[in-house]
Amino acid sequence: MNFLTVLRDETRYIFSGRFPIIFIIFFVPLLFTILFGIIYEKNVVNNIPMAVYDQDQGKLSRALIQAYNDSERYNIITYVQSQEDLENQILEGKVLIALDIPNDFSKRVKLGQKANILFIVNSTNNMFGNAAISSAQEINRTFSLAVGSQILEAGGFLPQNAINAVYPIHLGVRILNNPINGYGSFMLSGLMLNGFQIGLMLAFSPTIVTEILRRRYGREYSSLSIDMGKIMPYWFTSLISFALSLFVLIYCFDIPMHGNWSEALCLAGGFSFFVLCVLMLFSSCCPSRILSLQVPMVYIMPGLLYSGLSWPSFDMNAIAGTISLFLPMSWAGDNLRDILLAGYAPHLWHDCMIMFANGCIAALLATLIVAVRRHYEWKKEKN
Repeated sequence: MNFLTVLRDETRYIFSGRFPIIFIIFFVPLLFTILFGIIYEKNVVNNIPMAVYDQDQGKLSRALIQAYNDSERYNIITYVQSQEDLENQILEGKVLIALDIPNDFSKRVKLGQKANILFIVNSTNNMFGNAAISSAQEINRTFSLAVGSQILEAGGFLPQNAINAVYPIHLGVRILNNPINGYGSFMLSGLMLNGFQIGLMLAFSPTIVTEILRRRYGREYSSLSIDMGKIMPYWFTSLISFALSLFVLIYCFDIPMHGNWSEALCLAGGFSFFVLCVLMLFSSCCPSRILSLQVPMVYIMPGLLYSGLSWPSFDMNAIAGTISLFLPMSWAGDNLRDILLAGYAPHLWHDCMIMFANGCIAALLATLIVAVRRHYEWKKEKN
């Protein structure tokens, strides 16, 4: 009965007041989803500003430039007349990439000799750097194939034989789950999860330390009933919050959902339980409400970095890999992305069990600390 009393009081609390706590649980992950969804809406990086230095000024060099100009990836904004001008355009930040075509380009191509062009990339941001390089390689490969086959056709080769001679090895590429290599599909689910755990932190972190300091419930209420009664309303409402944010992610920002909602909600249950229990542990250790909000930031904020969403976990060093084991995002981020893009997450149930187990350990430690602190507070008051 004590547990039900605490559960009822805490549920009433998160729905009461001029600005109910429930708004934080719903609003923060939704805000993260919308803000980052707007940023990644285009899904791929296009219109990268580009400069061209055409020393050749021949028909072939103009055809190559036109191939770049026809691509959505590039936006040729200037043609320069010297190497110095080209470098200045990049150093001053006016362009991010540059194409340098030598003066003997057409001559060497027509003679069947190797013709070099220079593609310069300011890769301070790898996102557009990688996109530019991969697209440039594809354009140059297609252009070289077309020019080489024309030369061989002029020498008497049949068109198909000319193509096979120039490009004898054909690479077949099949990209699974994210065929356009879109950044939205790659990152948005993880950013939504990060907002989700931040929302839980803002809403729940002060809860336990507040009870320790104010002692709303008497000695007849066990520390376990208080902790569980307080955590349950946040856990249930967090699942609704997760479903709402995921709905927006899928139907407003066109992130595919190839898996099923039940698996996603099971993952959310394990993830939110782990997060809430760890926050409960932090709250039970903190001396004030303010610190209970500040200290968990050190734990929550690195979660996205160590989750394996941007840098793969299999290539982390031993220290980073060990740190990631204690962060909820490491057990949820890849699984949610797999459910959305691949339709299945091979490690889902294993990782869910680990999150629930870790949450139980954190909850047990928090309960012991709460019991000790409550006993100390009652003893201090008695004296």
